Amino acid sequence: MAPLRRLLTVISALALTAVAAPPAQADDVLLSLARPATASSESNVRHVATKATDLDRRTTWRSEGADRQWIAINLGSMSTVNRVVLRWGWLCARKYSVQTSPEGVYWRDVHSTETGDGGDDNLEFTGFGRWVRVSLTKPCFKNYELREFEVHGTPGVVDTTPPSAPGTLSVKSFTATSVNLQWGAASDNVAVANYEIYQSGQYVKTVDGLSNNVTRLSPNTTYSFYVNAKDAAGNISQAGNSVTVTTPAAVVDNEPPTTPSNAIVTGQTANSVSLAWGASSDNVGVASYAVFSNGVQVGTTTGLQTTIAGLKQQADHEFTVKAIDTSGKSSPFTAPVKASTRKGHDAVGEVTKITDDTDVPWGLEFLHDGTAFYAQRDTGDIIRIAKDGTRSVAGRVPNVVSTDGEGGLLGIEHRDGWIYAYHTSPTDNRLVRFKLVDGKLDAHQVLLTGAPRNKFHNGGRLRFGPDGKLYIATGDGQVASTAQDLNSLGGKVLRVNPDGSVPRDNPFPGKYVYSYGHRNVQGLAFDSRGRLWEAEFGNSVMDEVNLINPGGNYGWPACEGTSGECGEPSFIAPKHTWPVSQASPSGLAIVDDVLYLAALRGQRLYRIPIGGEPQIFFEGAYGRLRTVEKTPDGDLWLTTSNGDKDSIPNNSNTKIYEVSLR
Repeated sequence: MAPLRRLLTVISALALTAVAAPPAQADDVLLSLARPATASSESNVRHVATKATDLDRRTTWRSEGADRQWIAINLGSMSTVNRVVLRWGWLCARKYSVQTSPEGVYWRDVHSTETGDGGDDNLEFTGFGRWVRVSLTKPCFKNYELREFEVHGTPGVVDTTPPSAPGTLSVKSFTATSVNLQWGAASDNVAVANYEIYQSGQYVKTVDGLSNNVTRLSPNTTYSFYVNAKDAAGNISQAGNSVTVTTPAAVVDNEPPTTPSNAIVTGQTANSVSLAWGASSDNVGVASYAVFSNGVQVGTTTGLQTTIAGLKQQADHEFTVKAIDTSGKSSPFTAPVKASTRKGHDAVGEVTKITDDTDVPWGLEFLHDGTAFYAQRDTGDIIRIAKDGTRSVAGRVPNVVSTDGEGGLLGIEHRDGWIYAYHTSPTDNRLVRFKLVDGKLDAHQVLLTGAPRNKFHNGGRLRFGPDGKLYIATGDGQVASTAQDLNSLGGKVLRVNPDGSVPRDNPFPGKYVYSYGHRNVQGLAFDSRGRLWEAEFGNSVMDEVNLINPGGNYGWPACEGTSGECGEPSFIAPKHTWPVSQASPSGLAIVDDVLYLAALRGQRLYRIPIGGEPQIFFEGAYGRLRTVEKTPDGDLWLTTSNGDKDSIPNNSNTKIYEVSLR
């Protein structure tokens, strides 16, 4: 036998015959047995993280080769940890830390060493948490192997039941800059710990009690609030009802702004006209300027210049501008200014309307022959648009429920005669598919269940990759810690075989997870190199576009964009970020290695050449933009999402446009 092999055999034998840990005391219960375990990487299906919690020293967790790795155990409740036993295989750690965490996001070191040498490490300390992790930063050889990862201590109450939704939320009083909210108590099998206040999906604060004053609001602005309940174990309820309130103006404002001055044309191309004007004045303040053409609003900006894109080439156009103050009052229009577009074609060309809709077009998909299908979020219908423009109902997806927020019938895709759909059910978000027969939905199959749902943060985008796998965008279901939990489907990009099974080459063996640490994924698209790009909502600071690495951790909730606790070396930074007021990114498409990103709150389309800087189109022209999709001819379809806040079917005012790129 070769010397190295003899040495490894001896080391392995010593590890298997190591002296057992001291017998457990009354307060030294083995907490980790059969508990869910996850790891940053797993070398193959024979060496997954759960092999380190099965009390069988013949089985091991083994990482892939990289210095920085981790393995974590969810104890199921907040517990007192007295002792951790690490029983190493021959691939040990020279440098590592043992850490505890209440929610699997923010970690505290309770033991660390730089002189690890394998064998059995019996580590005694006092810690407290629901999660225990070994963070490994320097191997003895090239990767890591643990035969057993034992956590001993005093268990807390195992509680996996979330509270009920809070009672009726109402507005007690409000001012120009604050709103006082009150709500009814939630119930819980153990006890409700506190309540979380949200504003249209954005976390505001955590409070005790059944009322609170939300401050730092803007005058003359409409807000929509709701409340979730949270128990001591970190379980979060479904959201209660929403209340909408419009704050009054800070001062009595009976004066409209003055008319903007000196509106002029500063440039024109084949499909755009650039305008500028002098500032308006107001007794309180000018909020924005609106640009009109032939009585239709075609742009909005806070500055003194803008470019109106999507125009017909070689055509005459006339524009007027008015100012709008902080109370919503409008100035008179400027005198009309005229311009003629040139012959040719811009990178983003002419826009033409395809159709109107009274519901919210969400998912959008094309067949090779140009037939289009789109999902109505609130009705649950999938609509077919034939090549001649004729619309018909292809079918209704069963078991779709709204959430009075962002849930409902969301993404759709087509492959090999099947229409795939992602939708909210009464209990979760799920993937289903339908056989497509003569343009109608036929046989129905449920492929994947269990993605978390809530009023907001439901994810929903679907995208088939060049590898033939289906990629699914999920949200964290308003439980931020799920984004870091590899045993949860929430806050992830999932990778699925077309039949709903787990691909054998996924980065975490046996798991659907392709990437994690996401808040609420809304856009997915592949470039010419087969790389996956992703867009997601931030909370209140930054929205993101990311280039996805298999198995990558994108930082939420510790890190939002590039803000927060982003120093963890394993977090992958976004490629582009925006303040949430300028984006709230939704749909994402790639044409000729240029990203096109639809923005809801920002009311614009971003054009982003890979490796280049973002360009803005259609700012304020069409309102909230939900979905952008490449057509079989290489152009874009773009859907609006106006009047989409309440999940009531057929009460929206939406449109689908075609944007010429050729």
